[in-house]
Amino acid sequence: MQTITKNSLLSKHTFLYVFFSVAILLAGCRGKEGPVGPTGNANVQSVIYDVPPQNWSWFSELNCYKAVLNVPEITADIYDNGAVLVYSLIHENDPLNKSFNMLPYTFIDTTSITYMDFDVFIGEIDLYLKWVDNGVNDTQAPSATESFKVVIVEGTPLATLKDQVNVSNYNAVVNYLKLNEKHVIVK
Repeated sequence: MQTITKNSLLSKHTFLYVFFSVAILLAGCRGKEGPVGPTGNANVQSVIYDVPPQNWSWFSELNCYKAVLNVPEITADIYDNGAVLVYSLIHENDPLNKSFNMLPYTFIDTTSITYMDFDVFIGEIDLYLKWVDNGVNDTQAPSATESFKVVIVEGTPLATLKDQVNVSNYNAVVNYLKLNEKHVIVK
């Protein structure tokens, strides 16, 4: 003969109550499927910056010209845990050869060398431009507007991104990150 105590009845009732409560909650979590979101990656932003000649200033510390971009999208979290890629538009006026080259960028043409580089800070990117001809610094301020594309990736450090895609190939980055070019911001 089994002895039923008040405590054993309570624990059975408690178990059944908890069991059915969880079952009802889980069943209630299912609803209509929402609308399909926009194509692209919500963790990636792309911004084009047009830098006119007057925005470049001589930076004697590196014997080059420097331009500063205000990029509020670069937060402390992006700086610490994300990636910032910068590309320079090359051959802007030639649609057949138009391309984005990743910075840092070095172009050697017989005796002249063009260097472009950047530094990233929270809320800012500093761009650097230097020309050397026959071993002599021949850097002059740009005479035309230079365009730069900045790709900001949230939650994926640059080292991880480099393991997954050739970051120097802008088109490979666009495809890998599912970057929707229709949503590129121009500043």
